[in-house]
Amino acid sequence: MEIPVFEVLKKAVENQQKGIAFVMATVVEGVEKTPGRTGFKILSYEDGTSQGTVGGGKLELLVLDKCKEIHKTKQHAMLEFELTETSQGIGMVCGGVAKVYFEYYPPTKKAYIFGAGHLCRSLVPILNSIGFYCVVIDNREDFANKERIPTAKEVLAVDYMQYLKTFSPKVNDAVIIFSHGHKYDYDILENLCSKNINVKYLGMIGSKIKVAEAVTKIQQKKFKGSLIDNIYAPIGLNIGKTTTQEIAIAITAEILAVFNGVKNIHSYRDK
Repeated sequence: MEIPVFEVLKKAVENQQKGIAFVMATVVEGVEKTPGRTGFKILSYEDGTSQGTVGGGKLELLVLDKCKEIHKTKQHAMLEFELTETSQGIGMVCGGVAKVYFEYYPPTKKAYIFGAGHLCRSLVPILNSIGFYCVVIDNREDFANKERIPTAKEVLAVDYMQYLKTFSPKVNDAVIIFSHGHKYDYDILENLCSKNINVKYLGMIGSKIKVAEAVTKIQQKKFKGSLIDNIYAPIGLNIGKTTTQEIAIAITAEILAVFNGVKNIHSYRDK
């Protein structure tokens, strides 16, 4: 599908926001009479569909074939295509050379953070720096704003239960719960368990006693699924954490360990 370059870029941003994997192929140099001008872009998806163009014809078919390969290898690449009918060419008569750069964008990992307090302000920059798309949710407008948490991709001032009505995270996402004064932590956790959401990581702050009480209470409701059995609470790795910054590091380390499939994680919940 041929769409303007700026629309291709907008679509790439939307894909990142939605967690969609894609390959972006860009003509970085189009010499002489190539149909693919410098700057032309095409997005390729795992299902074989595409958006944009690198000039059409056999060049585009070869580029899309390479995109399919990159969806498997997940590695960037640079290729040069000679648009001639010579033995070195690709069988086109227009002539010239097209250099195409291929970039693989994996499914975006999102971190949904319930609570925009001091810990959130310490945690978001760290998660953001390692590739997480951070969404912060808080029911206090004075706390939930981009001025306080500028590195978050989205900051939402909304009632927690209202937000959870349409909440549908993906399996590659993380959910972190530490609402102000722990006032809404249990309600948020119960809502997630009642829906039996499927995420890579679910963590909740709290003391060992409070967490145990919450888990027991939810287990007694006999919701479907094992979400409550896989919660990391108290949250974070056991690093002897005391300060807000240390807790943020401990949480990030635990999330990374889970996402990277580390065995025998020494979590604070096991202390």
